[in-house]
Amino acid sequence: MKRGSQYIEADVLERIRLGDVDAFKEFFHALHPEIFLFVYRYTGDWDVARDVAQDTFINFWRSHERIEPSLSAKSFLFRIARNLALNYLARTRHAFRLSIATEGVLMSPYLSIEEKHDDIFLHDDLQKAINSLPNRCREIFILSRFHDMSYSEIADTLGISLQTVKNQMNKAITVLRTRLSDYLD
Repeated sequence: MKRGSQYIEADVLERIRLGDVDAFKEFFHALHPEIFLFVYRYTGDWDVARDVAQDTFINFWRSHERIEPSLSAKSFLFRIARNLALNYLARTRHAFRLSIATEGVLMSPYLSIEEKHDDIFLHDDLQKAINSLPNRCREIFILSRFHDMSYSEIADTLGISLQTVKNQMNKAITVLRTRLSDYLD
């Protein structure tokens, strides 16, 4: 197997499935640079990309007994990387927004205690509403609203049609409006 190869030979994947650590090391060295750069495109942070890429391979190894050598392990690996990167971004974005919102709300001399309390509940209810969206719908919404990606960029990144992105965004907005209707006057 060569570094950066377009496919991983079935015998290497079969050896990984059987728990061969040397085969896994070969797999790791062949694909780690691609996974690292892939994650870096999501996070924009070298240290985070390194950690997420490492976690990707750890998660892959944890499921090595379920590997089907005839299927694309590389696709499975990239799916793990994408999900971990998006989870990281959602966690950090949520923590950042919560700290900014909470700090801004609590420090504002112009808001009453009741208004500060309502803002904190709005933020919490918004996060719950976003988390309630179906996985693909939530992923598209987060990429659009929190990562400023255009619909066509989202479609390219996720390998789906532009119309699917539009439909999922409409669905997300409808669900969020319904779930947050108490805050909308």
